[in-house]
Amino acid sequence: MRQRLASLMINTSLSILISLFLLSAVSLRTAAQTPQLDAEEQAFLTLINNYRAQNGAGPLKASIALTNASKWMSADMAAKNYFPPNHVDSLGRSAFARITSFGYPPNSLWGENIAAGNNTAAGTLNQWKNSPAHNQNMLNPSHKVIGIGRAFGSSSNFRWYWTTDFGNIVDATLDTSSVVPPPTATTVNAASFLSRIAPDAIAATFGSNLAAGSYVAPALPLPTILGGVTVTLNGVATQLLYVSPTQINFVVPASISAGAATVTVTSNGTITAAGTATIAAVSPSFFTATANGQGVPVGFTTFDGVFYSPIFNANGSAQPLSVGTDANPNYLILFGTGFRLRSSLSNVQVLIGGVAAGVQYAGPQSNFAGLDQLNVKLPVSLRGRGDVPLVLIIDGQVANSVRINIGN
Repeated sequence: MRQRLASLMINTSLSILISLFLLSAVSLRTAAQTPQLDAEEQAFLTLINNYRAQNGAGPLKASIALTNASKWMSADMAAKNYFPPNHVDSLGRSAFARITSFGYPPNSLWGENIAAGNNTAAGTLNQWKNSPAHNQNMLNPSHKVIGIGRAFGSSSNFRWYWTTDFGNIVDATLDTSSVVPPPTATTVNAASFLSRIAPDAIAATFGSNLAAGSYVAPALPLPTILGGVTVTLNGVATQLLYVSPTQINFVVPASISAGAATVTVTSNGTITAAGTATIAAVSPSFFTATANGQGVPVGFTTFDGVFYSPIFNANGSAQPLSVGTDANPNYLILFGTGFRLRSSLSNVQVLIGGVAAGVQYAGPQSNFAGLDQLNVKLPVSLRGRGDVPLVLIIDGQVANSVRINIGN
């Protein structure tokens, strides 16, 4: 895909301000109107404010004047098939002359980024992140407002064009009624369905019309685009396991930082849903036989590491387990996600029927992306206890409650 970008960041001197203001005064002045941000433009506003927050800069508000200027510039580039590195538009106006012609105050610190060739907010943000001048515009702490515009030209060289204009004077801004938000997506731990997710763990996003169909990743390495769908967390693409119209399973990027994250689902270039997720260092959880985060965990027992017995029946009920003997113990192997980044094995605690069980391993399962494995030595003192709860606590975080059956 062909891509282009250009950046300007200017603290204009008084003499230049006067000359450019005079130039703008004789240009056709656009009538003031309240624009709307489409779903991708709104996603960009969210992404850039998250990015600024991560770098110690304050949030930007959507300026009406700057948004009108940005939308005009993107539409003009798309319609007339040009991309000006010097930011001069088809009417011969500089970026400053253009934004002031749309009513933005001339006595301001301002900047402009333009890009071409990318239709998504996340992709365009990443284009600009990778350019020092663009990145400086986006992270400039003096900037308080932004204008965002993207446009499509079917016969143009780059097809998609983006413009963002920045300013340090807060003028009239868009209220929430002027923003067209995408449908809400709910993102949870894919095993427990609790709201907390963790880096390098499996998560699930639920919504409606997320994808055109159902698709399963064919093999490792996992794709970041599956059935035309992408999912990003704070603009970082995730590895996809499964996509469908109502559910998407993916692996949380290992680089994601703890805290709130913006989740954006895009299908064939259009944002189909967006939401937030809570990222924690660990989010211990078990997959269960009934696939609802409750009941019997998915797992096996083994005496020798060669032969394995399932701990659940076909209907999801518990299979009675042998605890073995002191001389020949039985080991419980359980599968979940969200605990491979535990601080230490000593901070992994397993209680079965209130009895502490010896944890042998808690970490990645090597054959499946995002899947974790827990190996526990069954205490012989549990013999004959029947149905008992199994509780997993890692670094103070408690996993979803599950139950097993201890036989005689």
